[in-house]
Amino acid sequence: MSLDPEKRLRDLEAELAVLQARLRVLVDGSPLGIFFDDAGDKCVFVNTTFCEMMGLSEAQALGDGWARTVHPQDLPRLLGERASSVAGGAPLFRAEYRYYRPDGRVGWVEEQTRPVHGPDGTLLGYVGTLAEISGRKEEEAALARHSEALEERVRERTAELLAQAERLAEMNAALKVLLRQREEDREELEQAVLANVRRRIAPTLDRLEGLCAGEEVRVLTEQLRQGLKELTEPFCHRLSTVCQGLTPAEIQVAELIREGLGTKEIAVRLGVGSSTIDTHRHHLRRKLGLNCRQDSLRSYLLSLESV
Repeated sequence: MSLDPEKRLRDLEAELAVLQARLRVLVDGSPLGIFFDDAGDKCVFVNTTFCEMMGLSEAQALGDGWARTVHPQDLPRLLGERASSVAGGAPLFRAEYRYYRPDGRVGWVEEQTRPVHGPDGTLLGYVGTLAEISGRKEEEAALARHSEALEERVRERTAELLAQAERLAEMNAALKVLLRQREEDREELEQAVLANVRRRIAPTLDRLEGLCAGEEVRVLTEQLRQGLKELTEPFCHRLSTVCQGLTPAEIQVAELIREGLGTKEIAVRLGVGSSTIDTHRHHLRRKLGLNCRQDSLRSYLLSLESV
């Protein structure tokens, strides 16, 4: 028994209507905005979520109506990227852009669009989805602001540290100058004290000891000589450090040469002949490495004060 063609057609139409209704429920219930564009890239279908997301009716969204909700600053970029994706035959187009609803609300969406082909490979159109990403974009913007604030604080702190380092360097330089001046003042004072002790006090002690006999005078003069020795020990120590092989007599002669005494004066002071002092001079020059006759023995001995 053959089926009635008209009844069969009515049954198929009823079945198709049921399927379409079910599909519509599924599509409209999706949390994503869904749209379908024809092969000419004109919108022919949008679901309820798309309309709610963009603040448009279905009729307003069809054709090129959806474009009115794209932020004016983002629309040229979006259209250009879409055209490049279609021309290149990309299997997936993805973009993030701002929307601007008629009620004034501004947000962000992520679009993903794929081409749809028929059984014979013919391009039927494009199916796409929109996902609301305003929350994520706000978090990214807040993170970017926070990072920028941190970087600014780092830059400011770095500038402060550099300024402090520069001030410390200036203070260190000034301190070095002060310390060097203090050292020079100390050396100058030492030289003045030693010169006065050697040229004035020591000869006066010799005269005093010659004029005044007696044990008490001898003890007093010996104490004074011991004090003078302690004052001159720093120079003697530096001289001994420079040349370990000097004899006590050579060190004594070196001290007197440094004070500016000549050969005859040293000989009188030590109670020896001038030839003996000349011999000590010769040994001092040899041991101190002053082989050139033009090198001043006294100048070298004076320089030991800064060693």
